Amino acid sequence: MQIRNVGTPITAAQRHGYRETPDSSFYAAYQAAFAAQNPISASSESDTASQSLTDILGSTHRELSALRGVSTESQALYAEVLNKAYSSGGMDNARQFLGSLSAKELDAVRQNHCLADRIDTASISEEGAENLLLPEGYAVDLNADGIEEVGAARTMSFPPSDAPAAVKEAWFQATADMAPGQMMTYQLMMHDAIYGIRIDGQSQGAPYAADETDSYRQVVDNFLAALETTKGMLADGQYERDKAFFSQLQALLAA
Repeated sequence: MQIRNVGTPITAAQRHGYRETPDSSFYAAYQAAFAAQNPISASSESDTASQSLTDILGSTHRELSALRGVSTESQALYAEVLNKAYSSGGMDNARQFLGSLSAKELDAVRQNHCLADRIDTASISEEGAENLLLPEGYAVDLNADGIEEVGAARTMSFPPSDAPAAVKEAWFQATADMAPGQMMTYQLMMHDAIYGIRIDGQSQGAPYAADETDSYRQVVDNFLAALETTKGMLADGQYERDKAFFSQLQALLAA
């Protein structure tokens, strides 16, 4: 996946925690890639089948599928479902399109998004349906609440896809060598600070504008100020670790 307007090379761990909103060219590009690679050797784990699926679904989807143990056969069927959705206008009413799938096709969708329960097309939102029909690495947030519904699941990613390019550059530079678990912790902290902590599905506090650089500068300043206030109450090493990270992010955002 190529993240738009970001020049910094992105690591796999960074891509796994980020979701790009598909632009107007995404669906045509997908169909072209599918046509170029079809038919896929779905029953084979060969290098050819692997490269075909990577070209169609993207590196992020393939990497996460490998981590989750999703078979090549299931990924190939999912790729076919997406091509059918994009070529038939299925994204205009994603819930209706999902309802038209066979049980086998719908289960492939479930497996490729690592959902535990079967998909109930009658109960999910249109956002949840659309995100089921996007490969990992892409998502829409139709109500702009910072939460991406995937089927019945509610997920978050950071930075937001509508964050300014300078914010994305700063974030990816600051987290370039960071362990995935630590990066996820900072992602959650920043996400909650921008959108507000959610209690019973509702954001608490006044959220910041996700598409303005000053929002992120203010949030980082707030974290640094809070560190000084709570310094004596933090676990060993946390002050130094958080101070180093947020100071670096602050400097990058100011550049």
